[in-house]
Amino acid sequence: MSENIRVTVVIPAYNAEEFIEDAVKSCFNQTYRPMETIVVNDGSTDTTANKVTALADTLYRNDFKLRLLDVGKNMGAANALNVGFSSAEGAYICWLSADDIFIDREKIQKQISCMKKNRADWGYFRDYYSGSNISTSRLVKSSYLPRLRILDRLFIRDSDLRLAILFFRNPINGSSAVIKRECVETNGQFDPITRNVDGDGDLWMRYSALKLKLCTLKGAPVFYREHGKQTSKRKESMMHGCELTRMRMLLTLEKHNKLAQVIRKLAPFFPIILKAKKHFERPLVSEFLFSYIIENKNKFNYLLLKIAQQSLNDVKKHKNYQNMDKNKFAEDLKLLMRSDVFANFEVTFEKMT
Repeated sequence: MSENIRVTVVIPAYNAEEFIEDAVKSCFNQTYRPMETIVVNDGSTDTTANKVTALADTLYRNDFKLRLLDVGKNMGAANALNVGFSSAEGAYICWLSADDIFIDREKIQKQISCMKKNRADWGYFRDYYSGSNISTSRLVKSSYLPRLRILDRLFIRDSDLRLAILFFRNPINGSSAVIKRECVETNGQFDPITRNVDGDGDLWMRYSALKLKLCTLKGAPVFYREHGKQTSKRKESMMHGCELTRMRMLLTLEKHNKLAQVIRKLAPFFPIILKAKKHFERPLVSEFLFSYIIENKNKFNYLLLKIAQQSLNDVKKHKNYQNMDKNKFAEDLKLLMRSDVFANFEVTFEKMT
């Protein structure tokens, strides 16, 4: 069967005994075949692995294969995804969080058809459902700019503009995405060093920087389950991790003399970002960007310079900035900059620039 597998779904799982059966069955119920689903057991101490093993017998079919990979100790979701993607046999690879569900049986079928038609390297659905359970879930219509979904097409079409807005806001639900295996092998995948925070946002920034072809679809084929154990509920950890991946990208753009170009693309949207107070959610990134504009004022217009000066003062007064451990951040950033995955990205990025 391995020679004929066309799609692989990777499910990173850590102590997911409560949800894993629903996640796996939602993959099995997809109409697209042949398919394999890989559950990467990320050091679970509960019955997650046992449940997957039992499901492998129950859901066995010639055109569906369920595999369990065990990484040993808990290494984080990004590492689990990296392991799963590296082991995938499909021509297309996607992932599903262990606590999420595919609720549209044709999700993968629609997506791969769209990607083939548009010769896209990766793609995602724009909407999803969210809540503690499906029956009471709400439709989430995400957007690159708060309450300005009508402008999304600009960010979808323009890789540089999308990269720029991702510094402040990531509207992409990771469980809705699909990536060509060829793209993964050529342009990289998840960076294990990010562990449980922003592994997908980091990947979207790299793919945007490399100007890889994107295909988006309307619809909401994924249920994103909300519960108290999620990393996304831990605000300080999320902010620290998201700042790290974005700062790493900013430093790379500066190194390759691409940062000014990206900032100019985003400049018309700064008033919207500031009004929505998104700069306060990325205090160190904002400090870096606004300081760069001020220090390189000859590259930007007067209005942007005045915005940067005022916004820099505002950011430094904000509690998010003042509460950040700058020394720890600097140490963690050094570690991220030494990542092999990111080093490979830089080589590819340098070649295209």
